[in-house]
Amino acid sequence: MRESEVGAVTEDAHPIVKEFIREQLPMIVGVFALAIMAGFLQNGSLPGADRAFPVAGVCVPIWHLVWVGIWTGYTMGLVGEASGIFSLPYSMSILQFTGVAVSPTSLITTFLNPFGALLGYRREKQWNLDFALWLCVGALVGSPIGPFIRVYWFHDAEPFKMVIGCALLAMAIHLWIQITPWYLARTVRQRLFKEKFDRMKEEGRKAGRVPAGLPEDFRIITLRKSLKSVTISYWGEEQTFSVPLMFGIGLFVGVVASAMGVGGGFMLVPIMATIYGVPMYVLVAATIPFVIVLSITGLISYVITVPMLTGVSASPDWAFGLFIASGAILGAWVASKTQKFIPERYLKPMLGSITGLIGILYIVNYFCQLPFKV
Repeated sequence: MRESEVGAVTEDAHPIVKEFIREQLPMIVGVFALAIMAGFLQNGSLPGADRAFPVAGVCVPIWHLVWVGIWTGYTMGLVGEASGIFSLPYSMSILQFTGVAVSPTSLITTFLNPFGALLGYRREKQWNLDFALWLCVGALVGSPIGPFIRVYWFHDAEPFKMVIGCALLAMAIHLWIQITPWYLARTVRQRLFKEKFDRMKEEGRKAGRVPAGLPEDFRIITLRKSLKSVTISYWGEEQTFSVPLMFGIGLFVGVVASAMGVGGGFMLVPIMATIYGVPMYVLVAATIPFVIVLSITGLISYVITVPMLTGVSASPDWAFGLFIASGAILGAWVASKTQKFIPERYLKPMLGSITGLIGILYIVNYFCQLPFKV
């Protein structure tokens, strides 16, 4: 067999490797190279373990930032969210980057991080722009407002950490509620979808096939759309969404999330799951584009609009955020490939416990100084 034929067989046998090399690796390398370039442009030399990042004011090895991106991108990608809600408190508490600039720096990551998952979910047919459109329009209107709230009302680290703590605690409560019989009984659509998916996997195992994600015929199709509502179908299910409500949700989440410097998925996912009962395999079609739109418009507001209208500088640490983003792209893509095979009964309590503990510590520390630094 000729060498070219061997290569072709290898690519066919390992399509995920082929996808990674062609789509993901160039993005990861490109963002990492941009981080190095930004470090030299912003600091005159490459920051890292021995030289502080200019805006963050902290010394941290580059590999550490990439590692933070990988695990936060993967963990939050599993539940259709960007890494910001984890990487932001990590940057503040562990790396001690506590200034206002931590918010726009986090938005760099939450803007780039979902692209890895976006391509992965699109390839899996978990994609529909009509479903995501009005949430994104709401984010486009709301996210430029949030940075002004951050600069005027939450510029000090301690009250800002308390706000982050409330967000983490709310996310933890929802994750725990999602595995309760009460919640499962209310969200019949999610339960039936999961049962159908589990049956498909079991039938595949009995037939000797390796589970490979959603079925070949899975699509998220637009049936009807207007300025009043959007109706989609997926795998025999049909759902209608109110356009004004979707716009309002996107607007509200956009304001709150951009003020904190996170992608907003931690709010959007429970809201959409509770109101509409959308399965997570379908909801990622809306949350991933939403996070990208929210992050870029919020970042532009921090970098251009806020200084122009208030005179307050809120520029991010570009190298810091880009190094984390390079790892987060990889983590989010891996999450898109493994999401369907991780039991929710393990994933959600684990995430809920971690986020809940951090949230409680932030809240308690605001009212009563803890004996250790958070």
